[in-house]
Amino acid sequence: MTGYKEEEVLGENCRFLQGPLTNPHHIDEIRSAISRNQSVSVTLVNYRKDGSFFHNQLTIDPTYIEEEDKYYFIGVQKDVTIEITAQEQLQQALAEVERLSTPIVPIEEGISVLPLIGTLNERRIEMLFNSFTSRNTSSKDRYLILDVSGLARFNDSFGRDILNIYNWLKLMGTQLVLTGISPDMAIHMSTMEDDMSFILVYQSIKDALPKLKL
Repeated sequence: MTGYKEEEVLGENCRFLQGPLTNPHHIDEIRSAISRNQSVSVTLVNYRKDGSFFHNQLTIDPTYIEEEDKYYFIGVQKDVTIEITAQEQLQQALAEVERLSTPIVPIEEGISVLPLIGTLNERRIEMLFNSFTSRNTSSKDRYLILDVSGLARFNDSFGRDILNIYNWLKLMGTQLVLTGISPDMAIHMSTMEDDMSFILVYQSIKDALPKLKL
């Protein structure tokens, strides 16, 4: 696992496996447990003889020898690099899926489109706000077309969510344009008709573009 021969490590303190990426808090956790004669399990970044690092799941348990009135400690190491790497790759993939679920696409100068597909729920709304915030630092869109024709499901709070998006974009100097509203969506929005009278609504993106470019 480490690349060292038996004679190179016998009698040596395992700290020689530590390196720049080894978390000092994990080392303190080990020391604290040993000083209290307690078990401890941590996953450390350790280094092989060739300089490459690996994730080492280290478990240390105390054993009391009554005849000697002394504690000994038994340590077991397991290389969990494959598991940790797989977890990191999964998190990266999930982050990419989230990013792609709220794609803001520029189509004209000062005009971008955000097509929503699938489900609009609280998590998706949160992701939308994150996209708006990060994009506002590099873009000054006059209009953002939110196309909802691809939404299959949405919450009862659909109308309120759209109004919140409108107000959020307004603070950043961008006008919300809504396209692709279905009859069910219109029903959910009807109780908020006065609040939403400032939102530009068109049947499709194709219908909206000529008006916005005037």
